[in-house]
Amino acid sequence: MSGVTEERDPGLELYERMEPIEGFSMEYLGGALVMMATLNTIHNRIVDLIRECIPRSRFQPWHDQAVAITGSNDRPDPDLTITHADHADDFFKALPSELVLLVLEVVSTTRGAKIRDYQEKPPIYAQGGIPVYLLVDPNDGTWLLHTEPSPEKGEYRTLCKGDFGHPVELPAPLDGILVPTDRFRRYPSDL
Repeated sequence: MSGVTEERDPGLELYERMEPIEGFSMEYLGGALVMMATLNTIHNRIVDLIRECIPRSRFQPWHDQAVAITGSNDRPDPDLTITHADHADDFFKALPSELVLLVLEVVSTTRGAKIRDYQEKPPIYAQGGIPVYLLVDPNDGTWLLHTEPSPEKGEYRTLCKGDFGHPVELPAPLDGILVPTDRFRRYPSDL
């Protein structure tokens, strides 16, 4: 034993000790604690419609469940996280990213949320080796499917984009799941 102790990230320690604040969700991304106010009905309805597409016999959908990114202190809190059904309650605080099959982010209306979902989170999720990152944007009525992560590069090799009304076909490891988007609504244009 070398006698060297690994120093823990104080921000991560604070994140892990904090009690949830009613009406807010919390993430730890890139060394910063990020809090967001309770989300709107359009956002929540999209999450629910996607969750309804997930067969519970094979998969477990998690709502607002932190993900511990392998090799990182990042703890994103996706709007929806999918694992195999047999991992339903193996972990208490954060799901290890190697167990996660899909993460969903529904973009909010703020500039900061758009930057996080489009720019900051794809490399984080790819670094964690998460096979599928689905980004749904009610601001412009589009979806963006990220697949084939390259953890060492922190990027997804394949992107597929579509408009609301065109279904999303989820690839392996979620083969056979089709997510209809015809009931997704856009945010009001006056926001």
